[in-house]
Amino acid sequence: MKRPPDLRHRRRRGGAGRWQEHNSTRQHLILESAVALLEENTPGQEVSVQQIAARAGLARSVIYRHFDNREDLDAHIRAFILRRYVEQFESALVLDPAQSAVDAILAVMRTVVRWAGAHPTLYRFARSGAVAGYEAGESTLTIARHRVADTMWQRFSSWTAVRGIDVEPFHPLVYGVIGLVEGVVTEYIESPRNSAFADPELIARLLASSIWHLFAGHAADLGYHFDRSANVAAVLGELFADAAGTCPPSTAE
Repeated sequence: MKRPPDLRHRRRRGGAGRWQEHNSTRQHLILESAVALLEENTPGQEVSVQQIAARAGLARSVIYRHFDNREDLDAHIRAFILRRYVEQFESALVLDPAQSAVDAILAVMRTVVRWAGAHPTLYRFARSGAVAGYEAGESTLTIARHRVADTMWQRFSSWTAVRGIDVEPFHPLVYGVIGLVEGVVTEYIESPRNSAFADPELIARLLASSIWHLFAGHAADLGYHFDRSANVAAVLGELFADAAGTCPPSTAE
């Protein structure tokens, strides 16, 4: 005789899924509450677990059901901030064909500089210790630098591959570019508001111009000359045409 299906087992599995979802929702609420408190407090002011619990509408003991200790909680907060930062950056990497290459770079630099300027406390906190899910000793600065650099390299190398340009020897430079950006942005965050670093638009334009000159200079060494005012659609169109052998091997200025 065939046994009927074990409905209790199915109920247990369904219940486990709902419990996991419930835990995930609570963890997100705890991290959201911690970030909100960090934003509200003055830099360097500690946010207690009790404050986080109260903000989330939970008992303090619930926090420790989801995180091993305060260090584990802080590490997850840093990972949460890191995800937000990288998401902001990646959203700015969507090419607008009507933009010039320099304007496309500028849009990304504006996003990075303005995010850091709008969230200085989060920027500092994220760099201050361990990050959940990563090796000990890795900071958000190092992790973000590699994540952002890898994203930039994938986009850039996919464009140059259209033309058959071997850019692999320049791969290390993308990490240097991100290091340059992070160094300037950190100085912007830490400088007095009345200093030369006070204007986020000026900082974004300086970075965009510097990155363009680095790119254009290396391209010129290889015999490729790009017009910084040409829109992305025109440049990509010439790249595709050149790949098909229908135009000269460079984009004339």
